[in-house]
Amino acid sequence: MSVSYIEYRGKRIMYIDYTKCKTIDESFAVLEEVKKEYERTSGIMLTLNNFTGAYGNTDFLQRASKYAKEIFNLRNAKNACIGVTGIKKVLLQAYNSLMKDKLVPFETLEEALDYLAKD
Repeated sequence: MSVSYIEYRGKRIMYIDYTKCKTIDESFAVLEEVKKEYERTSGIMLTLNNFTGAYGNTDFLQRASKYAKEIFNLRNAKNACIGVTGIKKVLLQAYNSLMKDKLVPFETLEEALDYLAKD
């Protein structure tokens, strides 16, 4: 399962794991799982995306941006990510230029969790 929850310093954080995604179809499958989780739950979300070693391209960026505008941004309080290197940095910059709720990159899981748990 690519979507789970982490309890950290009294906060519930949706953890989205793209680390096993080596193809665009695998990345799309995780994104669809995230969309379904948003549809089946309610309330404001804290999210942590792990893109370490994952596959991403402009098609993924377009679909993620579409879902963000339609669903994700309506319920996000804070968004963080780890594992953003190489071309993924460019894709993240493009994504953030389109979104009101930015996806903030961090070097380590602990840094990202600290950011999300901070009021």
